[in-house]
Amino acid sequence: MTVCPAIRAARVSARGSTRVILSTLIVSTLLWAPGAYLAFGGPKRPQVPAFWGPIYPIWNIALDGIPVGRPAFDRTSVYVGLRDGRLAAVSLTTGGVLWSTNQGVTAPPAALEGLVLAVKGATLIGLDSANGDVRWQQALGAPSVLAPTVGPNWIAVITTKPELLLLQPTDGRLLWRQALAAPARALPTGDTDRIFIGLTNGQAMALSASNGAAQWTRKVGGEPLVLTLNRDRVFVGTSDDFLCALVTGSGKQKWRWRTGGDVGGAVAADDTRVYFASLDNSLVALGRAGGDLKWEQRLPSRPVGGPVLIGDTLILATVAKELKTFAIDRGTLTETVRLPGRPLHQPHLVPWTGPVPPRAIVLTAGGQLLAMGPVVEPPVGPLDPMPGNVMLLPEALAPIEPPLVRMLYPPGKLLLPETLPPAAIRKIPTRRP
Repeated sequence: MTVCPAIRAARVSARGSTRVILSTLIVSTLLWAPGAYLAFGGPKRPQVPAFWGPIYPIWNIALDGIPVGRPAFDRTSVYVGLRDGRLAAVSLTTGGVLWSTNQGVTAPPAALEGLVLAVKGATLIGLDSANGDVRWQQALGAPSVLAPTVGPNWIAVITTKPELLLLQPTDGRLLWRQALAAPARALPTGDTDRIFIGLTNGQAMALSASNGAAQWTRKVGGEPLVLTLNRDRVFVGTSDDFLCALVTGSGKQKWRWRTGGDVGGAVAADDTRVYFASLDNSLVALGRAGGDLKWEQRLPSRPVGGPVLIGDTLILATVAKELKTFAIDRGTLTETVRLPGRPLHQPHLVPWTGPVPPRAIVLTAGGQLLAMGPVVEPPVGPLDPMPGNVMLLPEALAPIEPPLVRMLYPPGKLLLPETLPPAAIRKIPTRRP
């Protein structure tokens, strides 16, 4: 039979439409399937257990003084400088005060393994972290108003001269000093090869850790306020409301993102995304490679510092005396916890160590130091025998069990009267009026 060309064309068009509809249904099903969001471009979750939350208070102490700034941390303790010149060490596990010494501190402290660094005007003091005893002192030549920065094998201090000094951690010996073209407001950062600094003239620089020679200089626009080193990138938050991503080796700018306000603190990053908070009350996630917007979450109050990443959760402090947690997939708010005062810094996370669960440490402007985190129940174990009581062994309890009997009416099964045994059927006489 000969088919009209118009009919043949209509059939082909119908078959094509059917294929398009089926393809659309298949793709939609795949995208909405569990885990498809991650498979089709979603963020790669870090290989960290998502054990965070819900948050409960673990310990809370009130320090006898007002903090001079944010605290310093090592693996076991938190160190707080007070405005009256004292420096106190507090246990991260119990919240107990380990020691306190009056060294006349004038800037926030820093810490590394076995050593606490205290600034007293134009002098840097190295203290033993176990007892607070002085190990060494080093004259800086000019006062420092910023906390020292601790690197893999060095200590960096920026003075008001302005100069950058690099010191040996073991004895405080001066390795080199480098004059700066302008003062710095952001804390420096670095690795074994380079030290990165930001100057008030709008420049970000990389200096050699071995001799202080400049390796590259990049004009980033406004004054660098925050420097965050993350693998092969340095993220710079500037005073003209930009976040820049620079390559650590060359200073090349990979991308630049316009923020709604100053970047509030350090940037958090994983394999695919960068997370930061800005002072226009925003929490933002950008693509790590190209700086494209992934999501933005509006905040009811200003952030304090930047977000902290743990597993698939971001933790952020705000001036509203709150600690908030967000899911990294879409920035959804998951929990809000009230604090006893305005926090001075972004939360410090203590990882899970042995029987001690993870916790977030926060210091408030009024001098309250507190730890919060998930509460882990102890594992259930066998009961120990009670003294003076007789406990029967399982094999002795066996004869005490009642004998098994046949069930007459299996639950959930409807039995017809004719299938029941005669003894189970009781005839009820009908009453006649």
